[in-house]
Amino acid sequence: MSGYKPNTKIENEKLLITMKKRIIESYKWREDVVIPFAKELEISPDELEEVLMKRLDMSSLEAINPRFESSQLRCIKERIHADLRLCWLCDVMNILTEEESERIQNKIAYEVLRENKPYDEAIEEGRKDLLEDLMR
Repeated sequence: MSGYKPNTKIENEKLLITMKKRIIESYKWREDVVIPFAKELEISPDELEEVLMKRLDMSSLEAINPRFESSQLRCIKERIHADLRLCWLCDVMNILTEEESERIQNKIAYEVLRENKPYDEAIEEGRKDLLEDLMR
């Protein structure tokens, strides 16, 4: 007879926790997801890791890094849209077209994500450019 015995429920839970920690604590995952998102939520990376461990299963954890990276552009564009009140200028007052609004968002988002310009600086320059465009 083999010496194999099925894992107990506690052993399975410990193994799952270990596997989740391996994902979360990997260098790339920590640098790309944990640290920036913890900073955004104004909590420690350890606190965010605890939340992720409790809330996500293995497949969700494994899929987060690509989803997080692909969502950065969309999220920053939504933030720009709100910060520059483009919803008012475009949707309510019809002063800007959807294309103009999209161009403004893309320009600022590119500066932040690709050129590593600080968001506050990029949004202020974007606000000035928007005002110049509106005054023409």
